[in-house]
Amino acid sequence: MRRIAVTPVRVGGAALIAIALAMAISAAVALVDGGGGFGGLFWSAIITASVGAGLFFGSGVSPSADSALAFASVAWSWLAVSVAGAMPFLLTGVIPWARFDDALFESVSGFTCTGSTILSDFASVPQGVLFFRSMIQWFGGMGLIVLAVAILPALGIGGLELIASEAPGPTADRLSLRVRDTARRLWLLYGGVTLLIAVALFAVGMSIYDAVSHAFTTVATGGYSPYGDSISHFDSFAVEVVLILGMLYCGANFSTHWHAVTGGIGAYRRVSEIRWYLWLIFSAFGLLIWVNAGELGWLQNIRESLFYAVSLGTSTGFGTSDYIAWMPAAQVILLVLMVVGGMSGSTAGGMKVLRLQVVFRYAFRELVRARHPRAVVPIRLGQTSIEEQVAAKVVGFVLLYLGLIVAGGVVLTGLGVDPVTGFSGAISALGNAGPALGDAGPTNNFLVFPRAGRTVLMALMVFGRLEVFPTMLMLVASTRGIAQVRRRRRIARAMSNE
Repeated sequence: MRRIAVTPVRVGGAALIAIALAMAISAAVALVDGGGGFGGLFWSAIITASVGAGLFFGSGVSPSADSALAFASVAWSWLAVSVAGAMPFLLTGVIPWARFDDALFESVSGFTCTGSTILSDFASVPQGVLFFRSMIQWFGGMGLIVLAVAILPALGIGGLELIASEAPGPTADRLSLRVRDTARRLWLLYGGVTLLIAVALFAVGMSIYDAVSHAFTTVATGGYSPYGDSISHFDSFAVEVVLILGMLYCGANFSTHWHAVTGGIGAYRRVSEIRWYLWLIFSAFGLLIWVNAGELGWLQNIRESLFYAVSLGTSTGFGTSDYIAWMPAAQVILLVLMVVGGMSGSTAGGMKVLRLQVVFRYAFRELVRARHPRAVVPIRLGQTSIEEQVAAKVVGFVLLYLGLIVAGGVVLTGLGVDPVTGFSGAISALGNAGPALGDAGPTNNFLVFPRAGRTVLMALMVFGRLEVFPTMLMLVASTRGIAQVRRRRRIARAMSNE
């Protein structure tokens, strides 16, 4: 039988095979734990692997594979893994079949590394299922397509297009002349940091299960925890220090990390974005201490302010307390951190610090031009000059990003959600931050939103994780593909009639 030459089908199959492996590992965890969930995870792995293998080996590579097709491939692979990721919650009985949309929400929130949840009674959820929640964030952190390019060279498509549309951040930095080597190096660093964080968490008192689960979601800046009260469950300053260092590291550019590992720590000094990134987080930390002074004890103030400045500044979303009880000014600071997010090329969400830099430089340049219309003022980031068209694209992205926040907030408010919860929920979803303000704070779940509202939030999560422009190009490419299929069918029917 002739194989179908459709790249999106092949990419989706590769992604499903990877997720089936996560389900199988989680099934083994459930079997060892003995707390239930093995059967649901096992059958989820079998079904997902079967479908993935059928799609991968039953399809070929389109001879016209281009960037647009790569974007469409990412879109369909994310849809496929999100649907597959909902199965373990349903087959284990954690979420009833009648609430399939809630299972899909949990899956989408996991793969997009958002960390928002609809679960409430974590004690009744099998350990294997909670481990699977952490694993899907780990896979989503660096990107399933990067994994596919790294270990499935038979994929046969231009890898940089896939890495650019899937890897976190606005650009894909070639670390090697071979694309597959670039992906492998990214995953080698990603896996090494995961192991290091897990060992450190185990050393400060976590169990192996907790250490690995939290290492997965720390390196992915995802924020899922096996406990409803998140990091406050441990009440350990040592645990918080390890997580703070891990979140700070993973909220920074992974390509820069690789250059620092191979070429020395001087690689960090050459990147102006990392200075802005650290300045933003520690400035927020200082402001939070000042705003919360008198509301919290001085030691508690320092501890909680630092943790939340890093947790929300990197869009991780771990929690140690209920910041909804803080002063409104402190909540506004946290909201700003959710909007900006981490560095480009990191696993963090948000619009990225690099874009904030460009917008500030662009605005300053326009102020100078207003006074000196004939002045030639380049937009510079460190030693690098930004081209005019690049700056315009960044400004357009930021406007579109803020427009999506407003649109999402308006829709959520129109569905009956109070404005604070609605608009902060839109910011949190688009920035992949996890908790929001109002009724959707760190101690609540997202069932406070109506079912239609959670659908809106899922769409914002995908837009935020895969970046706004690539996601729109995916939709355009998919529409173009459908139009081409219809055109071929019309031509075939016309030829048969003749």
